[in-house]
Amino acid sequence: MRLIRSLGRLRYFRGVVDPAEYKNYVLVMLFLKYLSDVWKDKLDAARKEFGRNEERINRRMSRERFRLSDNCTFDYLYARRSEPNIGELINIALEHI
Repeated sequence: MRLIRSLGRLRYFRGVVDPAEYKNYVLVMLFLKYLSDVWKDKLDAARKEFGRNEERINRRMSRERFRLSDNCTFDYLYARRSEPNIGELINIALEHI
């Protein structure tokens, strides 16, 4: 359901992305949205299990197949959708995953 709602949010990228390149951004952003949702779900589960014990939460999350820092999430990129260098920000996020 979250993925379906994010499709509507992707239309906001149209204003800053060349129309010929828009489809490339949408596919990448859908991929990032999926990864962000999985990461959030796992982080929420770890927080529920370990409460406020950040050391145990970090240890659990470090064992995941991939890690997302705060500047690699869909929400981070969505908040910066009007930046002229959005393509560069997306590339940086993908490199850090």
